[in-house]
Amino acid sequence: MKFFIPAADNEEQEKKVYQSIKGHITSGAPGTISERMIFSLNYMHDGTNYQAEVGKAEKPNGELVIAILYDETRDLYHVCTPNRGVVRGGPIMVGAHDVLSVTDFDS
Repeated sequence: MKFFIPAADNEEQEKKVYQSIKGHITSGAPGTISERMIFSLNYMHDGTNYQAEVGKAEKPNGELVIAILYDETRDLYHVCTPNRGVVRGGPIMVGAHDVLSVTDFDS
């Protein structure tokens, strides 16, 4: 799957939105966001299996997943939806120890 940002009109806009999300996430809690472009994340939380996929609604809050980023410093994934990490608020954070599988976009 080729990298994309939902609702972006072109690659330039995708890059700007992605960089903006990275900046928003690291402004509150500095870290090193990986250059990996992540498409989906399968993880467990409180005994429930969740699947976060860019372009689809996230199960806990029903919002569209805009991006998934990996923080190498804290070994933590950031699932970003409009109200959780993109426009406002903090992302849905998933510790690497809760991750069952990760699928990256094609390089």
